[in-house]
Amino acid sequence: MLVRVLNRLTASPLLATLAAAALFMPASATAGEFTDLMDAADNFDDRDPDTYDPFDFNLEPTFRFDHGTARISREAACVPTGGSSSTVDENPRLVRDSGRCSEATVVNNKEMLYRQTRSTLDITLRAGLYKDLEFRATLPYVFESSRALKYADDDPSGRRIVDAANSSVDPSDDRIRRHAETVFQPGESASQFAAGLDDFQLYRFFDLSNQYSTAQTRSGLADPTIGLHWAPWNDHRDPTKATLALGMDYTMPVAEVERFDNSAVGRGLHQLSWSVNSSKKFDWIEPYFGLKYNLPLASTNSLYGRTDPNADSQGQVLLNPPMSGMFTVGTEFIPYEDAETGARYGIDLRFSFGYTSEGRDYTALFDHMTSDDNVCNNRTIDSVRPEFDGDGNLLNPDDVACAWVVRQPSNARPLPIYDVREAIESGDTSEFAFRDLATVGSYGTFAGQLGLNLQPSPYFQFKAVGGITHHQSHLITNARTGRNSSQSNDDTVALTGPDARYERNPAYNPSYDNSGARFRIENYNIWHFAVTAALQF
Repeated sequence: MLVRVLNRLTASPLLATLAAAALFMPASATAGEFTDLMDAADNFDDRDPDTYDPFDFNLEPTFRFDHGTARISREAACVPTGGSSSTVDENPRLVRDSGRCSEATVVNNKEMLYRQTRSTLDITLRAGLYKDLEFRATLPYVFESSRALKYADDDPSGRRIVDAANSSVDPSDDRIRRHAETVFQPGESASQFAAGLDDFQLYRFFDLSNQYSTAQTRSGLADPTIGLHWAPWNDHRDPTKATLALGMDYTMPVAEVERFDNSAVGRGLHQLSWSVNSSKKFDWIEPYFGLKYNLPLASTNSLYGRTDPNADSQGQVLLNPPMSGMFTVGTEFIPYEDAETGARYGIDLRFSFGYTSEGRDYTALFDHMTSDDNVCNNRTIDSVRPEFDGDGNLLNPDDVACAWVVRQPSNARPLPIYDVREAIESGDTSEFAFRDLATVGSYGTFAGQLGLNLQPSPYFQFKAVGGITHHQSHLITNARTGRNSSQSNDDTVALTGPDARYERNPAYNPSYDNSGARFRIENYNIWHFAVTAALQF
């Protein structure tokens, strides 16, 4: 099958021309960096001491620093100037601006600025097994990893700066009080309070300020990776063919999993990666391309998977982490190469295009939402109910602002609670705390990098790389309401009542998963810098 595909590809006039040109170009002294593999047992049969190479081995420590920035926005209802209804007017997040919408719709309001940093040391061992078959293992250690947030104050004009006066993430007590007094009334029953939660729109999810704040700084051993890579064709051995490298890597979830109560960096994933890379050297230039697919599978101790241990619950729509794929194209320029001394110097220009599917994952909000410093965690339902004085003035705006935490069934401990009204009437004292992952939308990825490869001798190589990765705008809170089950006689998802435990998604929180309230990450760019000193044996 592969031979037939390659025959069709070489039927292309352009590719045929390149292949013909390759026959008249000198063979590469070494394989290009993108497809380079350790080899061993070369000329094993004749054992000629001048060409016999029984073993190849590389030790490659790489220091990597990533710095990312993004803006986080939130959906809001928008109506043109002049439209009015009691339901719309009571929404404190309403945008009334004909310049932003000509008809009733949903717009995105910026809320926060996000900054992430990560510094990592990867120790990679590469060993040739036989001919162009390589084993590699990478052990990463993270020195520092952090996610920081602040109010969005990046508008040079100053007209759209976010602070406590207009934020929907950390609003002022006065705004919360005014809104709560229009939604809740003194002496409300459990049913009235539960119904009022659907109309209440102004929660405080965590504290923000005008300075970046980090809820948790993480460090430690990350998940190691092992893999096998094989080149069935190598243009150094056979100049009539391009180099083709096939690879499979396995990331093992042995590091401590990243959670709210630790500073670990493990993901809790068995990740399988398959790659197909190819390159062809033409004198001083070596173009290449590659395909890679990543399949993550949750381990038993990860945060992925079911959030309700009850086997009857079938409402959780997404359980798994996102899958991803990447296409890479680039060229290495080799201004100097000496086959006798082993010296080689290259400049590598590379571009990548990828796609990440929808799934459950860590987000920019994870540390701030899950932290024990978040006053909304470890709450009972009674602790977030409104209290009024004799004049109808709200006494506990800070508590009511945390009512979002009781609206997600999986936040309840020890078991999920699907009906707030029923829980109040039964006197339930379970504590609610957000310790979960979020449902993230799909998005595309675009990356570019420039690398410098310096090899003064066969025994040492220095590499330096700088680049940027851009993630397309995508939702970071997007859980479905649930899934209709055989327990119900209609086509709707029961969010309360006896059928809710079968149909409602326990990871769904209407406070930020409903259309019109979801969070989105935008302008997400990550700068990468890495240096490698490879010792070659």
